[in-house]
Amino acid sequence: MLQFLTPLWLLALPTVILPWLWPLLKPRTRQPQPFSAFFLLPPETLQQQLRFSREDFWIKILRSLLVLLAVLLLARPYWVEKPLPLELWVVDDSASLTTQPSLQSNLPAGIQPLLLSELFPPPAKTPVQTKFPGNFFAGTPNLGEIGQAIMQSRPETERNRRLIVNLVSDFQRSQYWPYAPVALPIEWRFERPQGLQSTPNLGMRKLRVKTEGKLSAVLEVELFGEQPQSTEVRITVEQGSQKLHESVISWKGTSERQRLALSPEYEHHAPLQILIEPQLPDPDYDNHYYFQSSRGDDLRVGLLSTEGVSALYRYGLHPLKSALNANDFFSFLFSNPETLKAANPDLVILLADDPRRFEDVYPETPIRLFVPTRPADWSNLAIDNHSLLPKEQLALDWRKANLGPEWLIEQSIQGLHQATAQQLWLLDTGVSNAWGPLYQQQSFVDQLRDWLSYLWQKHPRRQLGSLKVGQQVVGVTPGWRWPGHYELKDDNLTLAFAVNLAEQESLPALMTEEALKQMQSFFTDQAAFLNRQQAASDTLQDWLRWLLLLLLLLEVLWVLKRFLKPETSTN
Repeated sequence: MLQFLTPLWLLALPTVILPWLWPLLKPRTRQPQPFSAFFLLPPETLQQQLRFSREDFWIKILRSLLVLLAVLLLARPYWVEKPLPLELWVVDDSASLTTQPSLQSNLPAGIQPLLLSELFPPPAKTPVQTKFPGNFFAGTPNLGEIGQAIMQSRPETERNRRLIVNLVSDFQRSQYWPYAPVALPIEWRFERPQGLQSTPNLGMRKLRVKTEGKLSAVLEVELFGEQPQSTEVRITVEQGSQKLHESVISWKGTSERQRLALSPEYEHHAPLQILIEPQLPDPDYDNHYYFQSSRGDDLRVGLLSTEGVSALYRYGLHPLKSALNANDFFSFLFSNPETLKAANPDLVILLADDPRRFEDVYPETPIRLFVPTRPADWSNLAIDNHSLLPKEQLALDWRKANLGPEWLIEQSIQGLHQATAQQLWLLDTGVSNAWGPLYQQQSFVDQLRDWLSYLWQKHPRRQLGSLKVGQQVVGVTPGWRWPGHYELKDDNLTLAFAVNLAEQESLPALMTEEALKQMQSFFTDQAAFLNRQQAASDTLQDWLRWLLLLLLLLEVLWVLKRFLKPETSTN
């Protein structure tokens, strides 16, 4: 059956009569001249007049066809073909469905549906420290991701075939709203069984560990969710088999930040597992949270001096403390080497007169930074025009230092030199008043952060933090499908991270019936348009284009014949 993608252009069809009306509409260029009746004309003249009339008739037919073809091409005609579509049933088995009746019981008899968990299989690698207690699909894909997974799951011969996908789900608002067009050959049909209701629920987000004081670790966590009633919530924090915290807090209906003090047994940067147990009925699929600090979060910096605590204040403790406080992800502590060893700092800063004293004070730390204290001891290493420092600041080139052939000092980045063989970094300047105004400037805060972050990245163990199910980390993970704790080892580098459900899965409110009907209508209209585009055959339009070109060529030839034909001579 012939149809049109842009049928409004068919309103221009009456223009095909323009070639016939043109002589009437064309303005006259001269006054008409009277002439005698046809029967008084010579036969030769009469025959010539009749020939011109026949030629005019056919050229008007030709031009009308040209206009007709132009209108049809603008209307984009196509032949409707009706290939048999492939109908599939897909059942949502995500976390929010654990509180609802089985959706598969509402399917037509004999239907073998696809589950979302089958469309998004977990990776080959599994959590290494903790096993996720759930038995459901942990992802929250939108319609576009579901459609792509369906197309990829089909055999190569069926990927261009039109699909009818019946999606059976609770249609959790946070997962399916808002929605966007999906440019796939899929006709969506949304099926939600009767009787499904939203379930109040609480979840966790924005977790962070911060070391306060000398060694006190505090877990910050925010409870959120759709639980309008006040309730008591028990929170338990565990690290391996060690319980680090247990308390009961009050939920008053709104999100609130909680601060949970962890016991001294807390192992810095080790993964945590947090469990919430609301007093009111609550789905338990998101009550377990797996936490791993990131590589740039809660970095413990130890401060030492070979001359005691008093020297720390004299040689730059105050500006260092202020800069670390301004960079919120740093925790600082200063004491004797024995205390620092128990605290397991990530990085130790030594303020001393000579970098070789590090071996005597604290040789165990993998990341060590030496900050010089007395400028007079190193004035022979002074350089000019250091791009990162003020002009008045004394800067050093440690490559000129005579510390021994085994030190192998090389510049790492601007402002830092590395003694490769010693696993030691040297700051190019000091932070006391004797070295210059650097410590008094706001840029010192940012500069110290950049230096320390650079050193921490050189650590052989790195924490990627807490990821979401399906989150892609370039070059590291293939989109993890199950919550838990993970470790990846590559040569000497260990990457540790945690995986959790996406936040929207903890918001189980369902789409209203009106919103679901609106989404169904949207995708029904889109499917109709996509079907027209898919069914539109370019073959018909190509034939019309070639025919239009042929008729234009005929008109050109006729015009050339008429105007180039030599006139008949009269005797």
